[in-house]
Amino acid sequence: MMSAEAQRRFDYYYMEAVKKKLASEHAEAFVLFQHCLEADPHAGEAMYELGLYYLGLREDSIGESYLRGAVLSEPDNIHYKEALASYYLRKRDAAKAVPVLEDMARCNPARTDVLSQLVSLYMDAGEEMKAIKSLDAIETIEGKNVGVSLEKFKLYRELGREEEAFAELDSLAAENPNDMAYKVLVGDHYLLVQKPEKAYEIYMEVQRKEPDNQALKLSLLDYYRQMGQDSLYNALLDSLLYGSRTDEQIRVMLMRNFVLEQENAHADSTVVLDVFARVLDNTPESVPMLALYASYLNMKKMDPQVVADVMERILAIEPDNRAALFNLMEHAFRMNDYAKAVEICRKGINHYPEELPFYFYLGFSSYQLGLNGEALEAFRVGVEQATPETDPSLVSDMYSIMGDLLYKEGKKDAAYAAYDSSLVYKADNIMCLNNYAYFLSLDNERLDEAEEMSYRAIKAEPDNKTYLDTYAWILFMKGRYGEAKIYMEKVVKDASDDDEEVTAGVLEHAGDIYAMCGDLEQALAYWRRAQAKGGDVTPLLSKKIKLQKYIKE
Repeated sequence: MMSAEAQRRFDYYYMEAVKKKLASEHAEAFVLFQHCLEADPHAGEAMYELGLYYLGLREDSIGESYLRGAVLSEPDNIHYKEALASYYLRKRDAAKAVPVLEDMARCNPARTDVLSQLVSLYMDAGEEMKAIKSLDAIETIEGKNVGVSLEKFKLYRELGREEEAFAELDSLAAENPNDMAYKVLVGDHYLLVQKPEKAYEIYMEVQRKEPDNQALKLSLLDYYRQMGQDSLYNALLDSLLYGSRTDEQIRVMLMRNFVLEQENAHADSTVVLDVFARVLDNTPESVPMLALYASYLNMKKMDPQVVADVMERILAIEPDNRAALFNLMEHAFRMNDYAKAVEICRKGINHYPEELPFYFYLGFSSYQLGLNGEALEAFRVGVEQATPETDPSLVSDMYSIMGDLLYKEGKKDAAYAAYDSSLVYKADNIMCLNNYAYFLSLDNERLDEAEEMSYRAIKAEPDNKTYLDTYAWILFMKGRYGEAKIYMEKVVKDASDDDEEVTAGVLEHAGDIYAMCGDLEQALAYWRRAQAKGGDVTPLLSKKIKLQKYIKE
């Protein structure tokens, strides 16, 4: 019996310790709980708290000792037992966990979670009858259910008590006389244990009562396969695949299994395609079946347009089908059908306004169609949807193209800000580095930064003529004509007039560089080729040719 003074000391320390713990001041709380035990060495609540702290400090033996002390101090406190049992389970110490859990089950017989844990531990220990008794207790609380009955079936069979095993399933079926699925389940397990005659007897009993029972038909399929009754198997499979009464989930499952069987047998794809055609012609179209069909077409590398047509059929049923929208968007983009891509992207955004790929493809496709304003708006709205989980490469690309568009509109500062944002999301975005560097060189601004960015681009792609042209031009702008010529030679040497990478603008750059290196004959040759090719040349090109010298703008 504690003295009044000791009780006051304990109450004070305990309340202060709890306050410190709630304030996450754990060092102080730890010391105060120790003071609690000095006032009352048998205080279960203090031992419990200290036990948890020691376990957190990985002082397992001390933590276990305190938790056991708490349980002994207050045998009816379920929380202390839960903590001790959890510790033993984490340590995989079944020998110590089982007695604690058994005690918890005695104190709280309605705790099915505790009983379930005991079932698992008994099964691991090979104590099947104890596991069965715990399952009986669960069944008493929750009523019969498939999961518990099957576990008991399995355990009785492990004990060699076949009759009692099937009695469990019969009892489950008897409790659900109006649901033939339970009766079919009994038949399935007779088939499982190699008693096909008994299984067939039960299947026929169900068929007399419910001839259209879907679970029965699936079980009969398995029965016919195992018995080698191919004609009956094929007839039943046909009726399920093409029958109007077949549940669509079952039809799709059977079709998926059929595809796998044909693949494993290395059968000709025409067999599978014929079955798909017949299914789709004779039954209402469904999204799962069409999706399976499209998946098979993709696996067999069939015409992408055929896959796209299937995706259109899916959208006709389910206009917000995400997979179909993405597939059609990417297909239109691959086919350079930018108008179609714009149409699909707008539908995608309508249903999934948070999905950035729709904005990206909408912006890029609009750009390809010359709709720069719409492209810019798509990218602007798109980047606003970015979250920490968004692919940073995608956001970087969107900002990069925004920079290109803004520069073309003459909004230089906004363009540079967009490029900066692009590089924040992906510092090695090569296209952004090149374009940013090139436009800086055109404006004769921050040439050192431009050189550094351009050099990173050609290091990443040393054979890219566009990137080499940018780097050569930046060196030219910095007055390093000899170096510029070295890089430009990699671009124009042996380049034919049909080379799409070597544009008129590139050829004019080459002429400028050669002119400043004193090779006027070669400069004129490149200027004339640029003039003949036409395109992105400066207004001074004709004057350079006429005066036969480089003219600075």
